[in-house]
Amino acid sequence: MRQDMHEARERMPGRKEGGLPFTRPKNKKSRNAVPIPPVFVPFLHDHRAQQQAAREAAGELWQEHDVVFSRPDGRPLDPRADYEEFKELLREAGIDDRRLYDGSRHTAGTILNELGVDMPTIMEILRHTQISQTRRYVKGRSHLSKDAMRRMGEFFVPPQSTPSAPAPGPTETRNETTDTRAARSLRRRPIR
Repeated sequence: MRQDMHEARERMPGRKEGGLPFTRPKNKKSRNAVPIPPVFVPFLHDHRAQQQAAREAAGELWQEHDVVFSRPDGRPLDPRADYEEFKELLREAGIDDRRLYDGSRHTAGTILNELGVDMPTIMEILRHTQISQTRRYVKGRSHLSKDAMRRMGEFFVPPQSTPSAPAPGPTETRNETTDTRAARSLRRRPIR
């Protein structure tokens, strides 16, 4: 499959004068293999088997274009038809399609960000050249920010420990125990 992927990424369908000419990607980095989660590989193998069956069923009517996803006769999918089908799926799911032109990229970036993947890695996966471009594509990690703020608060004001569950890590310093630290934090005046 590696050789097939290499050959497929060397040429890409574009739009020109109503047709779908194949053009080379803009730069060398765009010709790199596209990373995919390993769990998807069996689906691609199944798809390849189905495409081979369609190729055999079409016989001489098959038009070889060496694409991963094709019409039943081997021709490349028209991007407009794919776009309309995707919009229909979004409508059925009740998802707004205002940013559809790059929605998959936004989704991938946001999911990677939510999983804790660092920005330079997300930038590489999305094929961006600037980290600022990646940051525009990625939604914030609000739950991670809230967790970080909770943990920072607990660093400064440790939660009250119960007798049955001791606090994790070192709980006493040379001059202060968890109880005296908590009592001191309660005496502090609120910030206005």
